[in-house]
Amino acid sequence: MKSISDRIEEAILGLIEEQDGSCQIVRNVMAAEMRVTPSQITYVLSTRFTYEQGFLVESRRGGSGFVRIKRIPYSDVTEYLMQLVRSMPDSLTQHDVYILVSGMKNDEIVSERIARIFFSVLSDRSLFRLANPLRDEVRSDIFKTILTSLAAQGGAL
Repeated sequence: MKSISDRIEEAILGLIEEQDGSCQIVRNVMAAEMRVTPSQITYVLSTRFTYEQGFLVESRRGGSGFVRIKRIPYSDVTEYLMQLVRSMPDSLTQHDVYILVSGMKNDEIVSERIARIFFSVLSDRSLFRLANPLRDEVRSDIFKTILTSLAAQGGAL
């Protein structure tokens, strides 16, 4: 069974796809339709529709408030990879990598096979000899190095 957050994310992604890369929602209306609270919609927007994941979210509060979500288009894979490197924090958890690589897979930047390699190489299991916070810092450095190298090669994945 899917979590509430997964259902909300799926609904918003469906709207974005239906409307060619962007959508506008009214938080209270969507919450009522999905039988969730508006704060659950806000949580999903703030954690799953971030700039790092390739989305721009604008909101207008008040009686006629809305939230506009737009997928950020990239002109090419190299630009996408370098933007990802520039915006990446100095420390990444295994879960952070999962979110970033899943976004790359959804945007068809990497194949399923390459995504599995990223998950394996950057997993806690692969880096088990390092204690945190060093593990998460090394994970970020490795990920940035791989992405920069791929970008330098024209982003062929």
